[in-house]
Amino acid sequence: MSSFGDMHHVGITVRDLEASLAWYERMFGLRPEFVAHGSGPELSAAVGVPDAKLRFAFLRFGSCVVELLHYDNEREDTFDRSNADVGSAHVCIDVPDLQAAYDDLRGKGVEFLAPPLHIDDGPLEGCAFVYFKDPNGVTLELFQSNGHGH
Repeated sequence: MSSFGDMHHVGITVRDLEASLAWYERMFGLRPEFVAHGSGPELSAAVGVPDAKLRFAFLRFGSCVVELLHYDNEREDTFDRSNADVGSAHVCIDVPDLQAAYDDLRGKGVEFLAPPLHIDDGPLEGCAFVYFKDPNGVTLELFQSNGHGH
């Protein structure tokens, strides 16, 4: 038996917690389960950031959580890596109707990298997806499955 369970959360470090929370609420209708803060030597050691001072919030997308973290420490404040760069990650959100979700978010000002891509062959045949960025430059994806468990 594996000692590992379901994915609990994906953490994203953000430039401005309040602005990010406002954006995620406007785009997805999500309010944080909580907003908390942390600091001190134990936390600093645990996260590998000297003298870490951070605030964080949990946003629930179904069974998974996106954790937004804001460090009040010296840091790069622009994330401009390509999706091809090692370490780049993206967060994918299931949607029942990709075109409706795409139209909804476009109406709210989201700029997508390209229109939805429909997959015509291979293991994801019949699925479709589209990429866009949050205000921090983090790639998000909307994904519509083919109804066969993919």
